[in-house]
Amino acid sequence: MIGTKSAILAVALLFVAGQSNAQTIGYADAFDHFAVACGKDIEKLCKKADLGGGRVQQCLDQNQASVSLSCKSTISELRIQIQKRAAARTAVMRVCERDILRLCNGIQQGDGNLLECFYKVKQNTSAPCQKAVADAGYDVSIGGTSAAGQVKIDSGDMVSALQGVEASANTLNAASLRQLVAQGMRDPSRADRMNREPLSQQLGNNAQFTIAIQFDFNSARIRPDSFRAIGLMADSLYHPYLQGYRFLIVGHTDAKGSREYNLKLSQQRADAIRDALINPFGISPSRIEAVGLGEEQLLNRSNPEAAENRRVQLINIGK
Repeated sequence: MIGTKSAILAVALLFVAGQSNAQTIGYADAFDHFAVACGKDIEKLCKKADLGGGRVQQCLDQNQASVSLSCKSTISELRIQIQKRAAARTAVMRVCERDILRLCNGIQQGDGNLLECFYKVKQNTSAPCQKAVADAGYDVSIGGTSAAGQVKIDSGDMVSALQGVEASANTLNAASLRQLVAQGMRDPSRADRMNREPLSQQLGNNAQFTIAIQFDFNSARIRPDSFRAIGLMADSLYHPYLQGYRFLIVGHTDAKGSREYNLKLSQQRADAIRDALINPFGISPSRIEAVGLGEEQLLNRSNPEAAENRRVQLINIGK
C-alpha cells in the first residue's frame, strides 16, 4: 500500500524514529491519530499549509522546535508502523510466491489481476504468507471508528461500492465532464437552480462512494478533521480489489454564492484531494483525475443551499 518511494519520502519528512516492535497501520488510522495529536500544532504553526504535496509535513518539520511533545510522541510511534506496513506490502509477493503459483496459476500479471486473485484465496495460503498478508493490512479493516469523530465508515462498504466496473462500458472522465459544465452554464434552461436537471446521469450510475470532506471556509485547504477521510480513500484505492482501476474525484458545492465561484472552488477542492492522495498517500497520478462541478449536479434540488449538496464523489472509471 505505502511501499512507493514518494509516499515513504513524504512520510519520512514528518515521522521520526519509533519502536521497532509496533504493529502495522494504514493511512486512515495513522492520519486520524496524527490529526488528533497534532491538530492544535497544525492550526497554530501550519494553518495555511495544505495536506497535498506534503506541505503540512514540511511545515511541521521546519517548526520542529515549537511542536508539542504529544505531537512528537505520536508521530514517533506512527512512523515505524507505517514503514513496517510499507515493507510488508513489498514483501508479500516474495513471501507468497509459491502460494501464488499454486493458487493463481494462469492469472496474468498487471492491472491488479494477480493480486486480486491472491486476495480471494489467501485463507488457503501457508502460515508465513498469511502473516505477511496480515502485516500488509490485506485482511484487516480500513474503516472503523475515527478518534477524531469525523468519519465512521465500514471498509467493506467503501470497497464494495467501488467494485464492478467494466472498462469497455465506461466513458466518464474529467475532460468530458468539464465540457458538459461549459455547455450547461451557457444553457438558459439551466439558469434556475431549483429546476436544473442533473448534468450527467452517468455520475449516479457508476460504482462510487460519496463522502463529506471538511475544508476551511471559502478555501481548498483540507482541515485536520478530514485527514482520516482522505487516508480512508487511499487505503481503499490500495485494496487488492481496486488496485487495477482508475478513479475520478468529483467535487460539488451547494448553491450559495455565484455559480462561477462555486465551480472554481469545487475544482480547487477536488484538486486538493487528488494532490493529497498523490503525496503524502502515494497513489499514482495516472490512477486519479479530479473535476469540480460546482452547483451543476445538486443532490437536493428542492433546497439548493442544503448541506448535503456539499460532497465529494469517488467514482470508479475502469481500467
